[in-house]
Amino acid sequence: MKVNTPKDLSAVIRDCRKLKGWTQAELAERIGVYQKDVSNCETKPEKISVEMLIKLCAALNLEFSVGKLPSVDVSAPATAITKKSLRF
Repeated sequence: MKVNTPKDLSAVIRDCRKLKGWTQAELAERIGVYQKDVSNCETKPEKISVEMLIKLCAALNLEFSVGKLPSVDVSAPATAITKKSLRF
């Protein structure tokens, strides 16, 4: 699943945790954090640190990847620009 928003990330973490049958406390114990930290990841995903994200992905068997998006040629305008004469 492609994650496009923090809300998507929150849903993936929560759903994967529940699919494994783990409580937030059980997941927290597995990654060495407090239950409230896991809760915060699920309720405030915009504040997840990279370190926490990597721990969560490892514990939940999720793949985390970073890659470049296909480049777009910005040297050529997408639409033709028409020139207008200005008269004073």
